[in-house]
Amino acid sequence: MKQKYVIGIDISKSKLDCAVIDFEYKIHCEMIIENTQKSIESFFKSMLKLLSIKGDELLVCCENTGIYNRPLEKTASQSKVLLWVEHPVKIKKATTDLRGKDDKRDALRIAQYAVRYRDKLIAYEEPSAVIRQMNILTKSRDSLLLQKTALENQLREAKSHDCLEFKILNKAYSKVIETLKTSIKKIEDQLSTLIETHEEVKKNKDLLTSIPGIGTQCAINFIIVTNNFKSFENAKHLACYAGVVPFKNQSGTIVKKERISKMAHQKLKKLLHMSAMASIRSDQEIKAYFKRKVEQGKNKMSVLNAVRNKLVHRIMAVIKRKQPFLQREEFLSLKNSNSSCILT
Repeated sequence: MKQKYVIGIDISKSKLDCAVIDFEYKIHCEMIIENTQKSIESFFKSMLKLLSIKGDELLVCCENTGIYNRPLEKTASQSKVLLWVEHPVKIKKATTDLRGKDDKRDALRIAQYAVRYRDKLIAYEEPSAVIRQMNILTKSRDSLLLQKTALENQLREAKSHDCLEFKILNKAYSKVIETLKTSIKKIEDQLSTLIETHEEVKKNKDLLTSIPGIGTQCAINFIIVTNNFKSFENAKHLACYAGVVPFKNQSGTIVKKERISKMAHQKLKKLLHMSAMASIRSDQEIKAYFKRKVEQGKNKMSVLNAVRNKLVHRIMAVIKRKQPFLQREEFLSLKNSNSSCILT
């Protein structure tokens, strides 16, 4: 590791609190800058000059705060500075001194975390333009869908309990709901067109939807979160990130039930849950597996989580092999036919 200095950055909407330390935990600089690309770029240049180092000798660490990270992420990618965007809970749980809290101290804690756990570093990689566009369109669709569902739920409840309220709400909401439906359809068409024009993304989407239970939205979200499967090397890593891996919970002679961690990508977890339910209905192999395990006395939710885990492994399998999913009977039939061709 060629990095000589670490910058811990605590991000807020309008400003960044920065703490610069070396790998001996010595503080070299603490300052506040604006959360804009121009200010961040100027700050990086001044730090490189002050410390007499090159860009690749600097490690920047920050917490994932969503859209507030974007100026830093873009500047770091353009400046070729190594950026580590870490989960806030990991930094919080790794911090031993929690007495007092302010942005300045948080920046220093982030820098110290980066030094202490530098062997766990995961370098930030800027998503491709198509993945960024897909992410924005998907978020827009989800937001509009949430609003439409909320209005439709109000109408449904009013219709069954208060005719007068339903009449008034229906008059007020009908045009809004239709507008939302039209906007959602337009976004879905844009998303579909965007995917069709990018061969690699389209191929992976088709591979994922070949798996029973995996729908279009689930496939799209997996492509977005994994940066078209460039950010995850194996199924176990992805399953853990999606929150479908049970972990042991024991101490001494006390052995409790294994539980899945709450540190997960909640949207992927939700989509996997819906996909697992669909696969139990449509996939005879999964259906038989679920029924067999429940009859053996297994908890239904534990078996359902095992199905979610199976789906993640199937997802990674079709991506790695670059071939559509085949049921066991189809696979064996194809294998036998290929063997016959070889023999003849």
